[in-house]
Amino acid sequence: MLRVDAEAIDSAYKFQSAVNISDVRFEWGRLAVTLVSGEDRKTVIVRFPCVVGFRLLDEGDLLDFWPTCSAENGWLFLIKGNGWFDLEATRQGFTREKGQGVLEYFVASQNSCLSVLSGEPPEVEVFSI
Repeated sequence: MLRVDAEAIDSAYKFQSAVNISDVRFEWGRLAVTLVSGEDRKTVIVRFPCVVGFRLLDEGDLLDFWPTCSAENGWLFLIKGNGWFDLEATRQGFTREKGQGVLEYFVASQNSCLSVLSGEPPEVEVFSI
């Protein structure tokens, strides 16, 4: 099993307790992901403005991403290698190639995790509950 090569993206907020994805909304090529932490009393919305694809899975099905993408390292990551994009690239029917301006991001939470292929970096907005 290959481990993912990733780096945490510094965001406007670092959660102090467990975080969960509460909403994923895809509309016209844009993806908005809402994360909440009851103890922190914070809600974060991550917007990906130019999405090529995304997948949402239980964290137990993404053990290749641990420990690199664990909560102690952050919640938003840029995947540099051995992630979902590289897995898809092994399929004959997958026609995208690296270097075409598509980057892979990973949103980690307690209840599920989200992989996103996007042509632009995400925007992060923090709200108090």
